[in-house]
Amino acid sequence: MSTSMIVVIISFLVLMLLGFPVLYALGIPGLIWLAMNEKMPVTILSQNMMAYLNSFTLLCLPGFMLVGRLMNTCGVTDRLFNLSLALVGRFRGGMAYANCVASAMFASMSGSAIADAGGLGLVEMKMMKQAGYDPAFSAGVTAASSIIGPIIPPSAAMVLLGAISQISVASMFFGGVIPGVLLCSALCFQVFLIAHFTKKGKAMPCSPIPARQALMTIPKAFPALLTFIIILGSILTGICTTTEAAVIAVWYSIFLGICYKKVTIRNLWETCKDTAEACGPLFIIMTSASMFSWIITREGLPQMIASAMQRIAENSSVIVVIFICVIIFLLIGCFMDTTAAVLLLAPIIMPVVKSMGIDPVYFGVLMILSLMVGIITPPFGICLFVVSGVAKLPVKAVTKEAVRYIPGMLAVIALIMFFPQIVEILPNLLFK
Repeated sequence: MSTSMIVVIISFLVLMLLGFPVLYALGIPGLIWLAMNEKMPVTILSQNMMAYLNSFTLLCLPGFMLVGRLMNTCGVTDRLFNLSLALVGRFRGGMAYANCVASAMFASMSGSAIADAGGLGLVEMKMMKQAGYDPAFSAGVTAASSIIGPIIPPSAAMVLLGAISQISVASMFFGGVIPGVLLCSALCFQVFLIAHFTKKGKAMPCSPIPARQALMTIPKAFPALLTFIIILGSILTGICTTTEAAVIAVWYSIFLGICYKKVTIRNLWETCKDTAEACGPLFIIMTSASMFSWIITREGLPQMIASAMQRIAENSSVIVVIFICVIIFLLIGCFMDTTAAVLLLAPIIMPVVKSMGIDPVYFGVLMILSLMVGIITPPFGICLFVVSGVAKLPVKAVTKEAVRYIPGMLAVIALIMFFPQIVEILPNLLFK
């Protein structure tokens, strides 16, 4: 490894530890490398940065982000939570179960953990508080269930990883369906344990809904749930690409808002503005990450990692390599935003994974799931801060409740590690 590469890595780690924004933590080391390699034309880096964004697949990212925000604007969150409550409200701790189920439903439209925590979470915690649930418990299960967002399609993280690593986004979408259902089931199982084996849980109320009222929640929520079918169905049947499906979903969301009489010119403009403000920094970070990725690729770091992983696989097995990667993802997720982690790790690790014969769709879903655990893990768990702000509770109180659900998440990760078929079965069945 060259001296300039060592300087780049050290400067990146120092900047991250000092709390610099990811844009600068990735960009400044790149400029340092450029200064140390004076013969390298600046135009190469600038061309690489622009080429990174020149991706048709990447266009669907703002589309799906807009769909999630439009669903919040259209009042879909109330309808989804009421449907979930009609399904599982009759059990003890019913609203906690409904919280997890509603998050899975909303995930099929938003693809974002933050959208789930900040949008649906507001409705969930308000209704749980009115029903007599402990505010900290409500906040904890809301933060934990938000992780389902980026696993069940459409997933913004999967779009990003697919665009960077040249992996079929459609295959990743279908690969995430079963893990998403398993994750929701694991969270519900942990709610069951809390509700039946803890003192606080035994005092939780049931929230049964009369049969006639429960039936009325289905037609109210069904049009919103069609978004999931429209997105995956149009991709599966070959009617449109992932990007085109995102555009169709946007127009369908606007149509729903008009039908529900929730969309106005003003709030539609605010929603589009909010989406643009969220996408702008993301794409700028991507250009910075592209420069960083190009440098480490040119310096041969991926080849060094590939050699090390090959030696480990030869001396033990591929599952050991995957286990080591998962541990690294879990640790990085604690200190870095998922988007930034994907931008940093994908160009390094995915070529190595492909060279080892590991299914990139399987590994991609496992990678995203592992990184997502970090959003409810101190010290930089973004959803902890979002839920804390919405619930008006200290971050410490939310964290204490949210981390209780991590063992269930780790169990799902372990299950996927040892049984890749969980991810691979749908993509192989539908696309091969």
